[in-house]
Amino acid sequence: MKFTEREMTVAVDAVAQKLYAGSRPPWRKGSAEDAWAELGKFEKYQHRAAAGEVVLTPLLALPERPTVGATPEFSQEEYRAAAESGGQVESLEGKKRERFIAMTAQLTKYAVEAMPIRQDPDALIVPDHL
Repeated sequence: MKFTEREMTVAVDAVAQKLYAGSRPPWRKGSAEDAWAELGKFEKYQHRAAAGEVVLTPLLALPERPTVGATPEFSQEEYRAAAESGGQVESLEGKKRERFIAMTAQLTKYAVEAMPIRQDPDALIVPDHL
């Protein structure tokens, strides 16, 4: 599916924050959002790059859904098919492959849900990131 640069940026950033929050030890004090805000630019870049490696290919593999004024909706089977399209899956076998596909599908769904509401692509609205 075709997404705008802003939609992809928000999606990758949301997944990076989710993965960072999941990697923090449970005994850490403070919220994950505060810890994310305190990270340096390079550390955030590393988390965003890792999140992009996981979700960018499946996001592009989703079927086209022209929706205006809402976030596109996909079925779990469509997320799973998009997750299977990535090149990283080919080297995995068995349970590792199934777990990776399930995780990638869930992260892709989370990325789509985090995207801003779509605007009409034919209408020139500046700024386009509101």
